[in-house]
Amino acid sequence: MQSMTPFHSVANSSGAALTLSAFGARIVGLTMPDRHGTLGDVVLGFDAPDDYATNVNTYMGATIGRVAGRTANAHFVGGGLDLSLTPNNGRHTLHGGSVETWDRVEWQAEEVTDARGKGIRFTHVSPAGSEGYPGTVHATSTYLLSDDNVLTCEMRAVSDARTPIAMTQHAYWNLSSGGAGTVVDDELSIAADRRVSMTNELVPTGDVVSVEGTGFDFTQQRRIGALLPSDTGVPWPGIDHTYLLNGRTAALSPSAATSLGTPVATMYSPASGRHLELFTTEPALQVYLGCHLSGEVGHEGDVYSAGNGICLETVRFPDSPLLPELPSIVCEAGEEFVQESVYRFTTR
Repeated sequence: MQSMTPFHSVANSSGAALTLSAFGARIVGLTMPDRHGTLGDVVLGFDAPDDYATNVNTYMGATIGRVAGRTANAHFVGGGLDLSLTPNNGRHTLHGGSVETWDRVEWQAEEVTDARGKGIRFTHVSPAGSEGYPGTVHATSTYLLSDDNVLTCEMRAVSDARTPIAMTQHAYWNLSSGGAGTVVDDELSIAADRRVSMTNELVPTGDVVSVEGTGFDFTQQRRIGALLPSDTGVPWPGIDHTYLLNGRTAALSPSAATSLGTPVATMYSPASGRHLELFTTEPALQVYLGCHLSGEVGHEGDVYSAGNGICLETVRFPDSPLLPELPSIVCEAGEEFVQESVYRFTTR
């Protein structure tokens, strides 16, 4: 196995620190103060670079591309395209495939600083035909940490041919203990009245259903434990569902995401006092409770299992032809895909 490049680290004047890896352009660690000012990790991750290559199926902290989420039957139809993709999740395609996906390659790294903070910009060129997708794609994934504990994740991609693009960030959040305990008692809110109905194979049926009166309803802040199968009745362990954000019928401009108006989701740990607000350009949020974590050894020897972290994946929709109210993920040649998500940390 080829040895991975060393991690990159960025610290701010408040003492918070961001650790990144060029393998998968991923978040490795992010320390934030609790209500007592004690710094602690708020994401799951591994201590050694090579650990990411041996645990690729967790997608731990990675940049996901070309297309995040599940594409039913490894077959994409839309925008004049009819593509046979690489199946890697039973008969379906998950997060773009299994070999040349963006979470499994080394990106080029450079230090950057702008008004949003300082950090690292990762760059990758995905060749035409990779995993069945047309077009050569030039992609960047940029992470910036500000002095007031705001993390900005900006993703951009341009293809030389018509192709689907729908990137996301796959961090597992744990505001209490960084993975030593579960997130079941942490609190979550999502500004979404509806979700996408899924089959038992976690692919969309094409129906959109209300969350009102169900275990999926997080329009008001409540325990993440309400997502558990005993509360929702879902027939698989945990949850991996797409919420349609209120008032979103298309991706917003990056300036709209960074205005820090109303967050699309919040997360709060009563144990640590850490509070996370999420702002994004994207029209949907994939919520995943880490139900496939199965004994991976992470930071400082923590052993990960279902519920140790929660992914809040800001997304477009891989099977967008099933949901015409959502924007197509097909980009024309030369058209730039842009996603920006902003994570603001405070304490209570």
